[in-house]
Order: sequence, then structure tokens, then C-alpha cells
Amino acid sequence: MNRSRSLQSRPPGILLTTLGVLATLTGAAAHADGLADLFDGQLPNNFPFLNGAGTAATFSTAGFVDLTNAFHVPQGSNGRSCESCHLPQVGWSIRPIDVELKFLLTQGNDPIFNPMDANSMLRKGLFRRGGTIPAAGEFFIASFDDPLGAGASATTVQAFRRPLATANFHIAQNIGWHDQNTNGSGNVFQGLKTQADGNIKGGQEGSPPSDDTLNSIANYELGLAFAQQFSFSAGLLTACGAKGGPENLSAQVQVKGPFDLFDAWRDLKPGSCGTRAVDRKRAQIAHGQDVFNSIGCNGCHSAANNGSNVDGRLFDIHASQVQHRKPGMPLYTMQNKQTGETRQTTDPGRALRSGKWADMDRFKVPSLRGLSARAPYFHNGIAANLDEVVAHYEAELGFKFDTAADRAALIAFLEAL
Repeated sequence: MNRSRSLQSRPPGILLTTLGVLATLTGAAAHADGLADLFDGQLPNNFPFLNGAGTAATFSTAGFVDLTNAFHVPQGSNGRSCESCHLPQVGWSIRPIDVELKFLLTQGNDPIFNPMDANSMLRKGLFRRGGTIPAAGEFFIASFDDPLGAGASATTVQAFRRPLATANFHIAQNIGWHDQNTNGSGNVFQGLKTQADGNIKGGQEGSPPSDDTLNSIANYELGLAFAQQFSFSAGLLTACGAKGGPENLSAQVQVKGPFDLFDAWRDLKPGSCGTRAVDRKRAQIAHGQDVFNSIGCNGCHSAANNGSNVDGRLFDIHASQVQHRKPGMPLYTMQNKQTGETRQTTDPGRALRSGKWADMDRFKVPSLRGLSARAPYFHNGIAANLDEVVAHYEAELGFKFDTAADRAALIAFLEAL
């Protein structure tokens, strides 16, 4: 094997010299100003952060990730910012371990532990969100069980949700788990402004922000692309003609289609590009991409090479059903006003906004890029890892695999996104 081939399976040079620092940074999400101080406010594009499958990174169309943007700066009275729940180190979301570290390192005094969210579910990476059932809606709350006193009532739903990643919005049609900010309009820029406005006045307990501030945050978010860039077992995800990584994603247009990131690795002969072991993993990832494209995943995840829904549709994948209820989650029995039909749910999803019975338990289809950085999964965090994600689809939607190797290949593909 020649030297040039072996190098293709290794991480970029910057990673070789900073793995120890990155391990610290990835865990040091406890301090909101840490990254900005370290990089003097400018995080380089493609700077790698460790996760369980390798490294992931952000690419910004601005040329660098501007950690001085209003997104990262508290705008209200309680010290919170958008970054409090959307950390660059972990895929622009936040993981339970990050919340735990914030709690331990600040003795519970980090701004994220504001009374509005400071409950036992927060330390699981879940935040309290909800609203009032529309008066003209097609259903009402017949009964509810609220074990943590989250604020449920005969007219109000309180549920627990994971923070969506605030990246890859250039390939999106809606904002928020139940499309609460775009309302089906597809105007993502305005939706991001609406979201930022609500967060500043609500979660940050601030005064109404200026339009300049909202424009700055929305434009910043629209310019961020986040994806896995390096795999511990497959090397660089751009090697040998592959099109992984955040920079390629940044240039991806919003179009319906299958994933083709790893077409160049399909049936790759071991030893033809890197080591035999690395090339076998690359071929497995490419096979997993074919499995994803063939078993029905594209029915919901239809945006090419991103995995959001290109039409902005919301879907019920049964994640809110009672059998998946975790300790502490409220449970609601909803009743249809016309038919008398009832159903139980831990979170009504889109129906909370629309009031339509048919929208019950429907949620946004999020971007699939950078999955390895931001477990747990689904809107309520019920899947601890990607194996549990696949198991959920097998149990609830009847997904079947011809062989165990096909299932393993699909997970390898998801880890490489």
C-alpha cells in the first residue's frame, strides 16, 4: 500500500494535533463563552468536533462561524441566548450530558436552569413546550396525567421536546417541531425571525428585539451547514469521490431526490482507495445509503442529501403514543368533538397549532445531517441511539430488512451523515 492511500483514511492535520482539546471542548459545553473566547469570536469553517462516530463540523457561507452574532449573545434579562440550547460543539442542539455538565460545573447556576425549564426533564435534554388547544379546534382534552406538574390543564398542553438543530435551514420548509413559526408558508427566513423574536421575549425574558437583531440571527442561521466530516472507521467522508461533509452540504440545493453522497463508494474494492478495512467500511456506508433509498425512508426524508421533507410535510411516526411514554411525561386523552373518538398522546404535535384531529401527533421531518453529534432522537428523545431509531421504525412502521447486514449498513450510513 502506498503512503498517499493510507493518508486518505486519516483525520485532517488539525485534528491530529487537537484531539485532546476537542474532547475537552465537546464536554465543555457548560460554559457559553468558552468557544468565543478560544477562537476570538471566529470559529474556522470545518473545525472538527468529536462525537461517537468521528468528527462533525460547521461550514458557514460567511467564511467562518461568527460566535459574536446576536444568536450567541444574551438579548434578555436572564443571561440566556439562543446558544444556551443550541451549541456549535454538538450539532447546534444540546445533549443530556451537556446539560448535566452545565449543572455540575456551575452548581445549577447556568442561565439554562431558569425556573421556566428547570425540572428533571431538562437534565435529559428535554425542554418544556406547549400551548392552549384552539377554541375552535376539532378536539378537547378529556383527561390528563401530569406527574411532574409541568402545567397541563383541561385546556393547555405542556410537553417535553428536544431542541432542533439550528443549522441546514437552507434546505427547509418549516421551523419548529409542529411548524409553529412558519405555519405551512415555507417562508423559512420569516419563520426564523419569528422564532428568534419569541425566544428573546420568552425564553430570554427580554424586550421586543429590533428588526436588525432578528435579521442578523435569521441570516446567520440560514448560512450554517452542519454535517459529519470524518468517520473513525471510514476516514474522511469526502475521500475517493464521496460528497460528505458540511461544505458540500452548504452547496446542496433544495430538491426532491435520493441521497447520492456515497455513490463513489458503492461496491468499492477493498484496498483500492485506502486500507482494506477502511474501504470495506466505505462500501458498507454506500450500501446503507442504497438501503435508505430503497426501503421507504425517502417517503418522509425527501430532500436530497439532507433528509428533511422538501414539501414541508409533517408526519406521525407514533413517537407520541402511550407505549413510548417516558417517566415524567404528561399524558393526554384527546376526544374528537364530532365523533367522540379518543386517543392518548404525550404531545399532540401539529394539532396543537391547527386544532385539526388529522394533525394529531404530526411533527416536522428534521435534517438528518450530523446525527452522530446530537443524540437522543425524535422530538421527545425516546431513542437513545441510532440502533433504537431503526428499531422504532421496525416496530411502529413495519420496516423490514432482507438481512442483518442491510440493517447494520443503514446505521453505518446514518452515522456518516
